Amino acid sequence: MTTYKQILLEYNAGAGFSAPFFYPQTEDVQGCKEVIKIAIVNFTAQDIATAAHLTMLTWSEEMAVQDEGLQRVLYEAMVRYYFRSEEFSFKVVDEAGCMQGFLLAAPLTARDSSQGWLRQRLEAEALSLEAQDLVYNYLRYLSYNGQQVRKLSQPGDLVLYLFLSRQPGVGSRLLENVEQVAKQKNIACLHLWADATCDYDYYRRRGYKEAGHFANKVLPELGEQQTWVYSKDVM
Repeated sequence: MTTYKQILLEYNAGAGFSAPFFYPQTEDVQGCKEVIKIAIVNFTAQDIATAAHLTMLTWSEEMAVQDEGLQRVLYEAMVRYYFRSEEFSFKVVDEAGCMQGFLLAAPLTARDSSQGWLRQRLEAEALSLEAQDLVYNYLRYLSYNGQQVRKLSQPGDLVLYLFLSRQPGVGSRLLENVEQVAKQKNIACLHLWADATCDYDYYRRRGYKEAGHFANKVLPELGEQQTWVYSKDVM
């Protein structure tokens, strides 16, 4: 028998409201439902370390990197590279304050400001030249994807850069939240890219339509990555 854990999602995107949703949970001994309050709040620079750790746990198998120090640098570099706007970036936290997901988004015109941090971090970690090259090449891989998105976008559009959910239902709420904020800011269109490791149908079910397709060959460690750009009009 399947019971359900109820999550009361409380967030404020200009006109705050609460919305319950459910996901399957194994029945506990008493057969009771557990209620957990979860909130969506803005992602800040203080959240980068936690988000980087979650990113590493989620995608560490994507690249065959055995050095844990290199992994930490690599995935924190990814989060910092994509954290370009606090206004459009959000996280989901539970009652204990634990992050259960996040979405980093920014206007198309926002630029990366992480290079100074990266240089200092690489020096502090004393990584080999080969390891440093891997980090820079990974960022070039991400940059190439971003360039393809920009070709299909308008200056006032919003780009969804990095999206992670640890619990079923959390990702949908993050998307709904950023779409609502975009509407309030008179942003007409949202864009994102997804490669072969992503669930394309997830975005299609939520109204995102394929806008472009390309192959990214920048990073040999990943091989040729077939990649798609998805867009959604919200105005």
